[in-house]
Parts: sequence; C-alpha cells; structure tokens
Amino acid sequence: MVVQKLLIYSLLTVAIFFIQVGSASVFLQDSTEIPGDQLLATMNNTTNLSSSPFPIQFFYNTHCGSCQEAVEFLNGFAVKNPDITVLYHDLYNSSANSSMFTEYKTKFNDNVNIHYPAVFIGDVVLVGSFDIASYTETLTTWYQEKRNTQTIPGFLSWITRLFSGK
Repeated sequence: MVVQKLLIYSLLTVAIFFIQVGSASVFLQDSTEIPGDQLLATMNNTTNLSSSPFPIQFFYNTHCGSCQEAVEFLNGFAVKNPDITVLYHDLYNSSANSSMFTEYKTKFNDNVNIHYPAVFIGDVVLVGSFDIASYTETLTTWYQEKRNTQTIPGFLSWITRLFSGK
C-alpha cells in the first residue's frame, strides 16, 4: 500500500512539472476578450481596425517555459513569412522593454489580463503560447487580405483615372 501511494505521489509530482499552467486569451484593443474560434468573425464585424498591424510586437521572458514555446513558434513563423517582421522584446532585466510592454498594455486598456508571452498584431493581442501558436498565422493572413482588398480598389480607380484623362 505504501509503495502504491509513493508511486501515485511520484507520478503526480512528475506530471506537475510537465503540465504547462497558464491562461491564454485573445483581446481587442478595447479590452474585449474574444474566444479564439470567433476571432475571424469578430474581426470581420469590427470597424476602424488598424491598417498598419506590422511589425508584430512580441513580449516574453527568457526564463519562462511558455515563452520559450512561443519563441520557437515565432522563429518558425518568421522563416515561413519573411515579409512580416517580428520584433522580439525580452522582458528579463530590461526596463526599456518592460516600459514598452506597459505602454502596449495601456493601449489595450488592460494591465491585468495581458501577461507574457504576448503578441500584439494591429488591434489584437494574443496572450499565452497556445493562442500565439494557434492564431498568429490566421490573424496576419486576415490583415494582409484586408490590406490587399483596400489597395486593389484604390489602384484600379487610379488606373481608370489615368486612362480616362481625369
């Protein structure tokens, strides 16, 4: 009986070390929390969104396990998307990066729920390695498509004016 209790205690102790504790969230700049599965629908129904969401601002701490997962994901993302700049801000021993992080959180009207790792993309912040890995590509693609659809009509009207002599 003692051996079984010791084995169960050992397994639980090991499991605690391997299970990542943390919360993940997606927030709009007005501090509205969005369920990740509703991100695109919310973005499509939100007006006055930033037209310049890039570069991506990534805040993390070198000594944070969840942050390391996010760093690995964003390194791979940057390789696959060389046209999108990711700026890395390590908060460990950096008062400048910590001040910048506070400024970004203030823009999002939230100093409580936004913690590291966090990725700021336009009017959205992804908090936690899970949501960073799950929604960064979706969100950047959405912003790129939005920018392209806004650029094409303007370009077409310029071409039309050019050839019509107006």
